[in-house]
Amino acid sequence: MNPELEIVKKLKESMRTSCDDALYFSNDETQLIDAEYLLTVNAAKAIKDLNNYFGTPYKIYLENDTRIFATACTPLFGKRKADNFLGYRSILRTNNNTNRSGKIDIAVYTEKKGIDVPLCAIEVKGFNPSKSLIIEDLERNAEYFGLVSKTGRSTLPFAIFLSLHAYKGVWDDNKEKQNILKVKKRYERYIKENSKLADLSHSVDAFTVRRGVLPDPNDPHIQEHGLQGDEDYHFIGVVLTTKKI
Repeated sequence: MNPELEIVKKLKESMRTSCDDALYFSNDETQLIDAEYLLTVNAAKAIKDLNNYFGTPYKIYLENDTRIFATACTPLFGKRKADNFLGYRSILRTNNNTNRSGKIDIAVYTEKKGIDVPLCAIEVKGFNPSKSLIIEDLERNAEYFGLVSKTGRSTLPFAIFLSLHAYKGVWDDNKEKQNILKVKKRYERYIKENSKLADLSHSVDAFTVRRGVLPDPNDPHIQEHGLQGDEDYHFIGVVLTTKKI
């Protein structure tokens, strides 16, 4: 199966799991997840389920250093012309880092010929992140694709950004569709307005993670006690995938 597709599928599952956890931990299905680490851990565990056994085919690291990941994005070995019987000499890659150094929420590697090779960087945000936080993560994800070392250019296949958005007053399917489109267009606008993201391919997948259930007006409980406050909420997940064009 395509690694990108199977990882994205698992990440979407993890977003639903995280919203389910909010219900179990708070007894309130409309509760917004305060801690990003809950979604981060669930996302990492979901990817782990794809492994046949420990670390295969995916090695998953939480809070992976950007310097380590960025350096590993370029080939470990390269060749340079030399005046010897081979006609070349081997060279090692040089170190790299992103402009905003720090920790990647989830880094996924695969192994090729005994060497760990980055497959994707995953940045995670909780509910309703600000534009500035979104842009920071998207710009850093974009940087990995432009990295260059003495051994060659970055070989990173893709990077992912995750977030959640919450709405109230969603009483029908049409409003649900409007909210999804609104979130999708917001991210597409952020990308279009940012020159640092222009030379890459970005796919914005916005979808319903959880939505309240409309009550039956003929239900005696509803007629006696009224609405409970959990009927009109709408949680939207965003999986934004970045790749080279």
